[in-house]
Amino acid sequence: MTVDTLIVGSGVVAAAISQLLLEKNAAASILILEAGDRIKTKDFALWDQYLIAGRLPYEGCRDLDYPQRDAPGENVSHGATSIPLVGARLFVYGGSTLHWGGWSFRLKPEDFRLSSFAQEAIDWPIEYASIEPYYFKAEKYLAVSGDSLDQTVPRKKPYPFRPFPFTLQDQPLIGALEKLKYAYGNVPIARRGVNEEHSRHAPCQTTGTCKYCPFGARYVAGDYIDDIREWNDYPNFDIKLGCVVESISTASKRRASGVVYTEKSSGQRMTVEANTVIVAGGTIESAKLLQRSTSADWPQGIGNDTDLVGRHFITHPYFIFSGSIPGNSLKLQPEMNFPTLVSRHFDSESEQKKGKFVLVNPPDTVPMPLAAKMQAGFSRPEIDAYLTGRLPLQLHGMVEVFGRKENCITNVPRRNHIGLPQTSVNYSADPGFKQRMSDIKVEVQKIYAAMGADLTDDASVSWRADHAASTCRMSPDPSTGVVNKNLQVHGMENLFVCSNAVFPNLGAVNPTLTLTALAIRLAEFLGGTSA
Repeated sequence: MTVDTLIVGSGVVAAAISQLLLEKNAAASILILEAGDRIKTKDFALWDQYLIAGRLPYEGCRDLDYPQRDAPGENVSHGATSIPLVGARLFVYGGSTLHWGGWSFRLKPEDFRLSSFAQEAIDWPIEYASIEPYYFKAEKYLAVSGDSLDQTVPRKKPYPFRPFPFTLQDQPLIGALEKLKYAYGNVPIARRGVNEEHSRHAPCQTTGTCKYCPFGARYVAGDYIDDIREWNDYPNFDIKLGCVVESISTASKRRASGVVYTEKSSGQRMTVEANTVIVAGGTIESAKLLQRSTSADWPQGIGNDTDLVGRHFITHPYFIFSGSIPGNSLKLQPEMNFPTLVSRHFDSESEQKKGKFVLVNPPDTVPMPLAAKMQAGFSRPEIDAYLTGRLPLQLHGMVEVFGRKENCITNVPRRNHIGLPQTSVNYSADPGFKQRMSDIKVEVQKIYAAMGADLTDDASVSWRADHAASTCRMSPDPSTGVVNKNLQVHGMENLFVCSNAVFPNLGAVNPTLTLTALAIRLAEFLGGTSA
């Protein structure tokens, strides 16, 4: 079997690239291989189960912790800092878009020049100006709601949907930020508003149950792939689920010929040939696949002659500060299951050398808090007392850390419950990270004081690999990275990597919008329509 384009992984990259290539050539042959299986989306029975019992339908698609359901744990973490993978990603049709929050921030212009401005990592081989048009296309594709007048990050065209308004729960923080003269704005988020252009998809109903949307208002890649197949006649477009890609085959040092994969249902090893191969399996699995793809031409794995595949691993340390206000006379409660307010005041050039950070007013401190009380059997008087008692106030955030060659991921021979080789993560936080969190606490203390709230002593910090990146970073040449500005593996003519793995750095914000912009840019490059 031979196809024009083979894509490993079925997330946002696969969906966006497939759609654009097929719009250009309806007869193009495209095959998507996905290790996971399908989970029903927009299913009200599954939504009811989530609402009543708090059980998500995709729980079995995560990495396994130890011990969990009498199954052995998966993956290993080395180094001084533990990097959990449990809950960070999904092995499923549609990838991690089934559980992502939809936060859709642009990187700032200086983020593309981290080495020039902060002497850390390397500069991107592209500039903000060249990716700005693709940011707009990505916002339109993901159906992002945002404030078009906000020029915190330069933009030339409006968001497709107006921003979700600040909530009453945002008001204490807004008052404090204004008092301190700290900038804030609306969270740009992939939730559809009302717009005739997107009338085939339901708008957001703000149910507060966004971890499983019954309407499909939040972008899920699998739904979009289904739309491509349902609403168009593309005879050569196919997706195969339950297929674990073992390695990339090569015809020569410079050309990939296809892949070898295991069909989980039969256990058979299969081969497929392709004119173009796109690795879109996420930061961790993309690098591991290149490492496994050894040959006489590539003895350390494809693209790994300089021992950079899997290195410079980073993620966002996610921090939570907690406190409270003594009374809640207004009965302020979460109105939605996503945030509407963000401060990028410290996401700035002046903070870049120390590590930028953002502050987000979380939508709740406990998922579905009122529903949780009802599930626990609270009476009406007990719920009323809860509503008017101490008001918990959390402030969440992400801080940028810098890539180090010694921080890396590799394959573990044993398999996980999906059938993929398990992962070894070797990571140690920089010695200065503790001081950075102390600096951040000073600023957060000012905000809590301005709100008239108490703050607990220390932040809770999660190093979970939700935003893992940089294991196949972009660079001008193979001495400093793995792929070039067009996402081609250095030295290869027809092999591309499109995942967070190619980011030279993360900035302080979520990566999905930038990844989608890169996917659209790659699709135009492959289709011969890029600038």
